[in-house]
Amino acid sequence: MRYRNHLAFVILLAAAIAQGGRASDVATPAVDPAIYGHVSSIIWVVKDLDPVLRYYENLGLKDIQRTGVREFTGLAYKGKPAPTTGKSAFAHIGHVFIEWIQPVTGDNIYTDFLKRHGDGVLALGYAVSSDEELGRQVAYFHSRRVEVLQRTQWQGTKGTGHGAYLDTAAKGGGLTIAVYHDPDAAAYPGAQPAENDAPFNRISHYAFVVRDMRRVSDYWQALGFGALAIDHNVSVDRVYRGRPGQFEMDLGWAGGDKARFEWIQSTRGPNIYEEYLRHHGEGFHHLGVYVTDMNAGLKTMAVKGAPACMSGGWDSPDSKGRFAYLDTDPHGGVTIELLWDQPLGK
Repeated sequence: MRYRNHLAFVILLAAAIAQGGRASDVATPAVDPAIYGHVSSIIWVVKDLDPVLRYYENLGLKDIQRTGVREFTGLAYKGKPAPTTGKSAFAHIGHVFIEWIQPVTGDNIYTDFLKRHGDGVLALGYAVSSDEELGRQVAYFHSRRVEVLQRTQWQGTKGTGHGAYLDTAAKGGGLTIAVYHDPDAAAYPGAQPAENDAPFNRISHYAFVVRDMRRVSDYWQALGFGALAIDHNVSVDRVYRGRPGQFEMDLGWAGGDKARFEWIQSTRGPNIYEEYLRHHGEGFHHLGVYVTDMNAGLKTMAVKGAPACMSGGWDSPDSKGRFAYLDTDPHGGVTIELLWDQPLGK
């Protein structure tokens, strides 16, 4: 989503507030897959924007558009007007819109996130088709005891955009949901994004690190997203920071082909998941992207300043492959994971 008159991603709550419903009443998926089956936007908050952008441009992200310091118009945080200024930048990976935000002044969700978590992904955004639909979504979450943490609005060329950050992170493993309606979305040049350098052309999944997988699963099931599919993972050929690894983890999976989510709970370390919890707490850990040649991909990324910090593989009757985490967390609080699937029959 592109912004012409302000920097904020999410937005107004113009909404009806519905009554009813306990969270515990929702035991099966109840949210609209047309909305929540596709991540539209990634909201990424950093203390110092320019070096993060230079780093990712060097890794291969193209056509990053920057703004100077501007006012975030119409922003309300915890129900109160929140005068705020900040810098932002915009890019795409595939058709997923990335917005980086560096808050400069003001009391808002961005500065609060940086104090609690440090640099990283604050929220994942989901687009709706109208203000009325936005109101229905906010009302649905209100009925499940989830309120709006921040709202704002902006004036575009085709009307006013509205949206809301929902207060889901504390119980939801660090994931804040952002819901928005942007009347100008289809008109933006970024609707057909330029090709990035490999491997930044398609996101395979969004991954979070948590301390208690089952508690997080129960929370999202109660909100109507369904429970996580949880299994225990012991990878093959494990390497942790240049040494043989012994790491093990529980993995929880959710979502469809267009919005695949991975939830990770460390069960044996040392590993980069435990490092993340020490430095950030629960939250968004990595973006997964595919490579066609793992060895070549690792060599290219290392030359560009993103060496591997942990790697391994999997070998099952119906699937074999390799994964490698790049040491990118120091440059914006997000790790990039390279994935390679061995073709079946080889």
